Amino acid sequence: MSELSCPVCGAALTLDHLFVDADSRAAVAQLISVAMPIGALLLQYTRLFTPPKTTLTQRKQVRILLQLLPDLKRAAITHRGRDWQVPLTTWARGIDQMLQARDAGKLDLPMKGHGYLYAILTGLADKVEAVAEVQAEAAKRHHPVVGQGAERAAPVPDFARAALAALKTPGVKA
Repeated sequence: MSELSCPVCGAALTLDHLFVDADSRAAVAQLISVAMPIGALLLQYTRLFTPPKTTLTQRKQVRILLQLLPDLKRAAITHRGRDWQVPLTTWARGIDQMLQARDAGKLDLPMKGHGYLYAILTGLADKVEAVAEVQAEAAKRHHPVVGQGAERAAPVPDFARAALAALKTPGVKA
């Protein structure tokens, strides 16, 4: 096996050294399959759990990732008593917000759990839901339901007129 060097300290390593135990290998394999686009951000996120003047063990990094993995896989989280849809792009934005807060000195480190990340994710998911709701309401106002007085409210497209005519035709069941 070819040798690698640690980007932090320069020590010679092999992949065997990095993933000695089965849990580490399984976590990395799952992480790669699910969250490859945000893998680097997730690794930076795990560093937020590092106590001062120490290094985070591989076992603890793996444990942190394994805690997040089920929610990453389903692209959703359960927080504050409800489920929130959280695609990978939202995960990336949430973690990025935490890293920016860390860089600005506004984050109390080391992190003890995922509560702060999940609070950020629910806030972002809530904004996405609000935008979708506004868009749906706007679509309803601009495209009212045909056949419920909407003929007078907005121009009715030809295909809709044909559908209305078919509904009013005797012998045609709606």
